[in-house]
Amino acid sequence: MQQETAITTAPADPHAVGHTAEHGTHDAAAHNENLKFAYWLFLSSESMLFTVLIAAYVFVRFNPLHMAEHAILNIPQTSLSTFILLTSSFLVVRALDAAKNGQLVKMQRSLALTILFGVGFLALQYLEYSHMGHEGVTLNSGPFGMAFFSLTGFHGFHVIIGVIWCFVLFNQSLNGKYGKERNIGIELFGLYWHFVDVVWIFIFTIVYLL
Repeated sequence: MQQETAITTAPADPHAVGHTAEHGTHDAAAHNENLKFAYWLFLSSESMLFTVLIAAYVFVRFNPLHMAEHAILNIPQTSLSTFILLTSSFLVVRALDAAKNGQLVKMQRSLALTILFGVGFLALQYLEYSHMGHEGVTLNSGPFGMAFFSLTGFHGFHVIIGVIWCFVLFNQSLNGKYGKERNIGIELFGLYWHFVDVVWIFIFTIVYLL
């Protein structure tokens, strides 16, 4: 008579499994917080660069010799640019909120619209640069042109980076990378994009309205 031997596996300890899952969640949360902290440091360094450029522009702008050059600026067109950029910031908030709630289609649409609005802002800036060049104000035309194009061009460069970054996020979202528990990439992009928008508010006020 053959004896059958049963091999049994002891069930996993639910407390141990729960502790492991909790530990993994804690590590992910801590990692995300470290990323955000590092990103705030990066944005702080960027703020200092913009502060220097704004100060240089203010120094040149209020020189009576450059009043005529300042009069060339197209304030209505730039007001439209400002509205477009601020609206795009709302769309980024909408995208992050949709990701956190698992509304993937809404998230993708918001990212796509952010790209569209960012490109719209850059197109209007290109038109402004073309107009100023036609009027004889360029990067090499004198102190005003150098200060103006250095400041607004540096900001425009940041917008270009943001549009490319958002396009990458949009492609990743189509592959299911982001959702309720995976949205740190969109959150970091949101910090960057809001920073670009806030800087533009200062630029618009100081360069165009004062």
